[in-house]
Amino acid sequence: MVSYARLRTRNQITMAMLTLLKTHRIENIEVTQICEAAFIKRSTFYRYFHDKIDLTEAVLNKLMDDWQSDGQTEHTAAEIADFFMDNYDVLSHLRVDPHNRHYAENQQLLQNWLMTHITEENENTPSVIYKIRKAHDPMLTSTFLLEGTFGVLAQANLSNQRDRLRIKAFLIEVVEGINQSR
Repeated sequence: MVSYARLRTRNQITMAMLTLLKTHRIENIEVTQICEAAFIKRSTFYRYFHDKIDLTEAVLNKLMDDWQSDGQTEHTAAEIADFFMDNYDVLSHLRVDPHNRHYAENQQLLQNWLMTHITEENENTPSVIYKIRKAHDPMLTSTFLLEGTFGVLAQANLSNQRDRLRIKAFLIEVVEGINQSR
């Protein structure tokens, strides 16, 4: 059984990384920065995580767990759009850039995370995930949708209410279109 202190420390490290990802790209974050933000020693970091990629996967899982912990069995297209819009600052800093020296690590992280959530049976899984599962190539489909969403969100000023509503309407239309297919 995991002690409360261990859970608290793991959460403290995860939250520090989440905070850093709001303003820094993953390749620009060093373990030293994470430790400073979490008020821990480097050795403590490595007791909980293998590396920052392992930690980033924990951050992504926390975002999903927080979103799915509302008890709903199905999320609307609007709620899915809100999830991406509300977490764009973090998610955009994980976006895979083929020119970055950490491209392979970032690509593997996102692929593993996407495939876990696409293949995982969960009563709270949105119906759009079931559609992705049934696609000819679920990994390509999910990567296409994720990168497309990032591209759309990058075109907007999400602090501008008009842009936010415009982008949200577009994302809702896309998610509803996927849900209505086949």
